[in-house]
Amino acid sequence: MVQFKEHLSYQVNVDWDGASGGLVECENCGDLKLDMPCEFSGLERSPCPDQLFLAAIGGCLLTTFLHFKNRLNLDVEDVRITVSAEIDLKPSEGYRIGSVTAVMRIRADAEDAELARRCAELARDYCHITRSIEPSLPVDVAIEVTAPQPQGE
Repeated sequence: MVQFKEHLSYQVNVDWDGASGGLVECENCGDLKLDMPCEFSGLERSPCPDQLFLAAIGGCLLTTFLHFKNRLNLDVEDVRITVSAEIDLKPSEGYRIGSVTAVMRIRADAEDAELARRCAELARDYCHITRSIEPSLPVDVAIEVTAPQPQGE
C-alpha cells in the first residue's frame, strides 16, 4: 500500500534566456523551456506559460488516473487528455483565463470500461491541481471511454 506524505514541497527556478523566453530548472526537469508567443514579440521557440499551465492540469489528471489504474489493477490500451482554456482580454486587468476544459479519453476493453470510467472519475475528483484552482477558475472535466481499435484498421 502506498504511504502518502502529509506535506509536499516543490520549487522551480525560471531563468531568462536572454531573448524572449526562459529555462525552467527543477528536480527532474530536463530541458524544460518556455517562450512568449509571436503576437507578444516572442520567438515562440517553446511552449508559452499558458500551454505549460494546461500541461500541468493534464499531467495531474493523467498521473492521478494512473495512480488509481494501478491500485485497481486496470488494463487500458491508451489514455489521452486534451486540455483547453478560454482566455479573454479585460480592459481593466489584462488577460485572464475564464475557464478550463479537459477531456479524458481512455481506450479500454468492454469488460474494463466501467472500471476505466471509475478511475477517470476518481482522477477528476482527486487531482489536486484542478481542486486547487476551481475556487477561482471553472474546470470542466469530461470523460470518454471507448473500445480499442481492431488490429489492422
